[in-house]
Amino acid sequence: MATSFPRFYVSLLAGAMLAIPAQAFDTAPDAKHEQLCLRGPTAAAVSFRGAVNYDKAGGKAGMMMYPAPGLAGLVAAIATHAAVSASVRESEKQKLREESDAVVAPYLGVLGQYKHEELMRASLVAMKSGGQKRVIPLEDATVAGELLVDTVPTFYLTQDQRAIIVENAVRIERGTGGTYEKVIRVISPAQDEKAGAGLWLGNEAALLKAESARIYAQSLDIAIDDLHAPTERTEPFKTVRYDEGGTEKMERAQVIGQQCSHLVLRTLRGDLLAVPRKLSGDGCRS
Repeated sequence: MATSFPRFYVSLLAGAMLAIPAQAFDTAPDAKHEQLCLRGPTAAAVSFRGAVNYDKAGGKAGMMMYPAPGLAGLVAAIATHAAVSASVRESEKQKLREESDAVVAPYLGVLGQYKHEELMRASLVAMKSGGQKRVIPLEDATVAGELLVDTVPTFYLTQDQRAIIVENAVRIERGTGGTYEKVIRVISPAQDEKAGAGLWLGNEAALLKAESARIYAQSLDIAIDDLHAPTERTEPFKTVRYDEGGTEKMERAQVIGQQCSHLVLRTLRGDLLAVPRKLSGDGCRS
């Protein structure tokens, strides 16, 4: 004789099913959970430079953007460091770059062994964007259905050695068509006044590698968020003050994202910039 399932257990099972999030039954990939293929110069050493202040040469301080079309152009621009500022003569720029690069001289022995593949693989763990991820060299092809992210990061150490900056040239291709291209800049929070090579290179350069991977991953998350964001932003422009190492900077920008640790800005030029938040009385940063 067939036995009926007890009504109590039927109710219990129904309640359990209702408690399961709807996403568990949705097999369609979410826009931010696509399979991601991170492609870059895996065998090359990570590029570290000294942060340059072009105020002394009549140019714009801070930003070292590379306005070149396509990843090939971005790579060439990073390699040559050309077109940083049309108002600054090349000889003056070259002198400033050489002077600024002196700050990374104690780091060169370690940096020569720090490859993009190590950086990129560490960044996959630090990224907030979900979905499966993998790393491939620039010359490799991707597979159907992947979100292809071509990336060439350049890092800068501030002259007071208190912060690291990444300028990441990102090009994203989706299987559905369309290309996203932008250079995204992220500034790490400042270390204390005693920061130097001893801090960054201690324990086999653990802090240098961890912080560079973290801000690199942050730049990738910002790019993916921006790729899926509405084209029109309604946030008002305002003056934002932030620290670049031990130096205060300011930028007229829209605040398009914020957490206790940082703000994500879209500048008047349309550039994306993540900056540390200032300390405030509420225990967060503002």
